[in-house]
Amino acid sequence: MSHPPTLVVMADKHSGRRAADAGAPDFARRFGEALRAGDPKEANAVASAALEAGLDVAAVQSQVITPAMRWIGDLWEHGDANVGDEHLATAITQETLSRLFSLVLQGQPRSRERIMLAAVQGEHHVLGLRMAADVLEGAGFDVLYLGADVPLTGLLEMCRSHTPAALGLGASMPLSLPTLIWEIEAVCALESPPAIFAAGSAVGAAIEQGLAVPRIDNTQQVVSAVEELLARPTPQPVVPAGLASRMPVPIAVGATAMESPHTQAEGFSQTASYGAEASRDSARHAFAMEQLAYRDPLTGLWNRRGYDDRFYELAGGGPVQAMVLMVDIDRFKGINDSFGHDAGDKALLDVAATMMRSVRPGDFVARLGGDEFAILLPGATQKEALAVGERIRASVELDMRDPPVTVSVGAAPALENARGTSLAVDHALYDAKETGRNRVVVAAG
Repeated sequence: MSHPPTLVVMADKHSGRRAADAGAPDFARRFGEALRAGDPKEANAVASAALEAGLDVAAVQSQVITPAMRWIGDLWEHGDANVGDEHLATAITQETLSRLFSLVLQGQPRSRERIMLAAVQGEHHVLGLRMAADVLEGAGFDVLYLGADVPLTGLLEMCRSHTPAALGLGASMPLSLPTLIWEIEAVCALESPPAIFAAGSAVGAAIEQGLAVPRIDNTQQVVSAVEELLARPTPQPVVPAGLASRMPVPIAVGATAMESPHTQAEGFSQTASYGAEASRDSARHAFAMEQLAYRDPLTGLWNRRGYDDRFYELAGGGPVQAMVLMVDIDRFKGINDSFGHDAGDKALLDVAATMMRSVRPGDFVARLGGDEFAILLPGATQKEALAVGERIRASVELDMRDPPVTVSVGAAPALENARGTSLAVDHALYDAKETGRNRVVVAAG
């Protein structure tokens, strides 16, 4: 009998240490056991524990959920689980993923490019594709998720109607490989084809036989891989002649039962999927309302309310391990008076974009009002805060020359008291202004 998963696939050379520190293999084993027992409450508890241990949502997906579902699949293939067990595990996983979705929406938007994701015709295994869609949407892409078993005619029509920048096609079963190849050829023949990438456990066999198409193995890679794909000229996949006919199509144990589209178990799984989608819609609505309340409408940064909430959350009633930067545009009123308010708005937007490029992952950037910005740097030292502030200052001076714009930056350690922190960082900013502007001053602390 197969045993719960203890090994996971890592996204990069650094993730092995992080996964070991967070206990990802043990979380994968426990999640698999919860699926085997049909216990959604325990599955959600394991996912929550993994998040608390330091894994982000994409890592939970690829290092905890994915290996657990592969284990369930192995049990089914070896006759140690039935089709009902597999669909129950899928339903529980769908519910867990819908709970995680609200967390990925908290990510800082990166792009608004349109990305379409679809499982090829006849392919019903879409959990991996659903996870990729969640992570891409959380990263700010405009995601069109078409789901399972998308007919080729429908896929082509959606490409023509919505002109996605990239299309991800999923194929997890070897039986789906000929269809994957045919669909890639058909999409490439469109007048304006999108960039194409493939995902799914079966894709490797086609690549070994000569299919040249970018492949994404897990959701920890998907955002960076799609950004890289969009950043270069669109490469058209290379499909060797007759490739589809050379694809091996082994029949797995139980495949006949799995292919039946009207089983009671599959109906249950589909119902769970519909419920998960409804939960995602609710999360999107709640997130949109939060954006109205906590985002600055001009720059898209967090506003003062968002900053205050994040500071109090960080403080938590105890010592605060963080630095705070206050960034102010030098002589901003003169920009408005001399070049007009459109130029002033552009300066605010450009400074905001520069700050977002200059901070570290996990830092919190807000516009407090007018030309004043604040940045929370959790866990940062004074040296690290100075480096971030200087990176912002230098980038603004170098890049913003029409009209010329500079910023002054004050930095101070965060205190338990928000008012005390504000006074300290304001004093540092005042010193930066009084000593010549276009500089960074760190308060003693």
